Amino acid sequence: MRASGWRGCSPRSSPSARPPGYLPGRAGVLPGVLVWWVLGVATAASLVRSANRRAAAGMLLAGILAVHAVAATGPPQLSDDLYRYAWDGRVQAAGIDPYRYGPLDPHLTGLRDQWLFPDAAGCAAIERGPHCIRLNYPRAHTIYPPVAQAYFTAVHYLPGPPREHKLQLYGSLLSLALTGLLMRMLTTRGRDPRYAAFYALSPLAGLEVGSDAHVDVLGALLAMAGLAVLTRRSVRPSAAPSTPSQPTPSQPASPSRRRAAAAGALLGAAVAVKLYPALLLPAAARRRPAALVGAAAGVVGLAYLPHLLAVGTGVLGFLPQYLDVEGYGQGARFLLLAGVLHLGGSAAKAVAVAVLAAVTVAVWRTDPGRVPPERAALWLVGAAFLVATPVQPWYGVLLAALAVVAGRLEWLAVAAAAHPVYVSLFTDLPGDAWTLRVASYAVAAAVVLAVTGLRHRLAGAGPRVHRDAEPNWPALPLDSGVTAPKR
Repeated sequence: MRASGWRGCSPRSSPSARPPGYLPGRAGVLPGVLVWWVLGVATAASLVRSANRRAAAGMLLAGILAVHAVAATGPPQLSDDLYRYAWDGRVQAAGIDPYRYGPLDPHLTGLRDQWLFPDAAGCAAIERGPHCIRLNYPRAHTIYPPVAQAYFTAVHYLPGPPREHKLQLYGSLLSLALTGLLMRMLTTRGRDPRYAAFYALSPLAGLEVGSDAHVDVLGALLAMAGLAVLTRRSVRPSAAPSTPSQPTPSQPASPSRRRAAAAGALLGAAVAVKLYPALLLPAAARRRPAALVGAAAGVVGLAYLPHLLAVGTGVLGFLPQYLDVEGYGQGARFLLLAGVLHLGGSAAKAVAVAVLAAVTVAVWRTDPGRVPPERAALWLVGAAFLVATPVQPWYGVLLAALAVVAGRLEWLAVAAAAHPVYVSLFTDLPGDAWTLRVASYAVAAAVVLAVTGLRHRLAGAGPRVHRDAEPNWPALPLDSGVTAPKR
């Protein structure tokens, strides 16, 4: 829920603005995060290339457990959102609709304690001024959708360690489940499951989920489960003849209505955790659109219905104001459009909408047999990242999961781009903060374009072979999705 504090600021003046709340960790966390990205990618690559698959898998498992164990031993580092999760769960456990009151409303006075609303000594212990509150936007109604709220309530009742560590524990368990699902999806697509390490060993898993316990991991888990259900046992041999030297490619079969509805229900649940997984719907609904979109809309509607009946339009919570605070209302948030194309205000918003609409149409017109759902979804989510340039690095959990399964690891650079932007909002970094923010996403976009161009060159240099035809073929650099001839 952390906002950037860009409200009312032009792109050039926005670096001086500071978001409400505080950075839980030290300002010097950014170099460590960037080093973590480099070491995480390098370690994942070495595990994938290891000839001893069993030993590499064991090292991967040990690394995943170690990362989450270490992350859960301390306080959150980049975000205080988990405190709002704990508060919302507490409010619901008291029988109060979470969309009815803000945390400072007098009706909730009896729910406040020294952990979330510390006294002067407690504020001094966490190096904050008197009358501090651990919750950001303490006067605002909650922003989180109803399935996220159900998760907060469940964590409130479930056993576990006290305070922050309880949310960290269940966030880590969800992250482990997401890693296992990625490995399963890679295996069913004939690819090396060790590629899941590119998510599992990254700061997204260890820092954004393991330490800061962001609920985005639940949204990503549900969204990827929806894609997994959609493509489960959907591969049938092509009628085209094959030769001993070239295996027969496979063509994905159209999912049944029941399977499309199940996938839609999972995607709808993901949307009701965080709204942006809705970007996956056009990619998933190219076959059986009525069943899939209908199920997704039904789950979202049913999730919101009890709250809608209780508080009416209050179910929107802080969302309308949040989008304005984030800078999207004034068009100030679109870093690449403002910093590279020098667009702002209404022009930036119009171009952003046009780009996303064009990508959506392009995805809708693709053949699902040629462009699988996870790759089409990656186009949509990746385009949204490059256009909207979000400041919250934890949004990258879904992007990274799609990049791993789609075999497009270059998009990890876009997921990593938000970290310098986010930390620059809380601390004075060397140089011009605006230039740093624009450059962070510009470099990531350049990485994606360069690797995509290299992939097309490699694909044009030899015969085109279906990726899933032979699981044991070695992967080309950056897991290009193009398979080398069998030796």
